[in-house]
Amino acid sequence: MFLTITDAAQQKLAKHLTADKKIILDLDDGVGEYSKVGSCALNLSYRLLVVDQDTDISADYSGILDSTVGSLHIKPYSTQYLDQDMRMDVNPRLNTLGLFSESEQMDPNVNIVDIAKEIKA
Repeated sequence: MFLTITDAAQQKLAKHLTADKKIILDLDDGVGEYSKVGSCALNLSYRLLVVDQDTDISADYSGILDSTVGSLHIKPYSTQYLDQDMRMDVNPRLNTLGLFSESEQMDPNVNIVDIAKEIKA
């Protein structure tokens, strides 16, 4: 399984792609320490969570998804919703990140949430 993050999406993520941070591709399903909202709807909701490198996330995010920017952490069971080749790109009209599978748009609005910043605030 691989997530291609386009150059435009990488530019949007650039300030978070540092050695002292790790990135989580979070299926926001109400499970886990950082997921406060779950949805019973048939659509999937994803977020990119940014945490400090030394944060222990192994209880919820022990899965790994390879990407063009390195390894992203995921909930192991969330792989059932992902295709073999995924893509994250910027919607130029809305300036939002979108997550796409081989055959469909999975989530048109993937938010970036800097958990490390929220904890320190």
